Amino acid sequence: MVERAQLESYRLATSELSRIVKELLAEFVASLNLDRPEQARDALLEFVPVLAAQYGDVAASMAAEFYEDMRAAQGAVGAFSAATVEGIPVGAVEAKVRYLAGHLWTPEPASILSPLMVATDKYVKQPGRSTMAANARRENVRYARVPTGATTCSFCLVLASRDAVYATAKSAGDSGSGYGDDYHGDCDCQVVRIAKPSDYPESYLPDDYYAKYQAARDAAGSGNIKDIAAAMRREFPDLVRDGVHTH
Repeated sequence: MVERAQLESYRLATSELSRIVKELLAEFVASLNLDRPEQARDALLEFVPVLAAQYGDVAASMAAEFYEDMRAAQGAVGAFSAATVEGIPVGAVEAKVRYLAGHLWTPEPASILSPLMVATDKYVKQPGRSTMAANARRENVRYARVPTGATTCSFCLVLASRDAVYATAKSAGDSGSGYGDDYHGDCDCQVVRIAKPSDYPESYLPDDYYAKYQAARDAAGSGNIKDIAAAMRREFPDLVRDGVHTH
């Protein structure tokens, strides 16, 4: 079993990595002349993909090491060397930067920083998550999405309710690009290897999550994940980070 303290330690490590990246990004944006939007955009197109790639590689290496630690904690037998997964394609990062660069042509060009931080957080963490998932598939074992931190968002709780069903890229919601699209920026969910029932981390409550998912689905009257997440926010406002209190 993976102890909750192990997951928390790994979460804190990835959060610190994210903090460093955001600090570097904030410093870079502060150095730009935002009165010249074209120049600022071009500078970001050069800087952000490199930043995401460099720290994404760090995240992948951290994940490979933690994957091996998980195997040891779960009593897995046989030698296994976890492999890392490459970062988000440069083209995808550039496309996001170009989209967000629209902020540079507004009366508040510095407003680009907040959404750019969120996007970069996702790009930096994704190679770690993909590394975890890829190694589980190499071993032909399942993996689960485990919320960490004090609270999680409704979208993540809906996905966590699927229990350890993830065994392939398709079942994890992969869009075909080689990276699952079920994560967002500033997400604290962790990928956990599940080879046998005793591998579930302590306090991970998939049955409880699933019961809440079913209640939200019934309330939504829909099988659409966005509708279910919206219902989750209304039905369990104190449970999720983005809860909506209606009374």
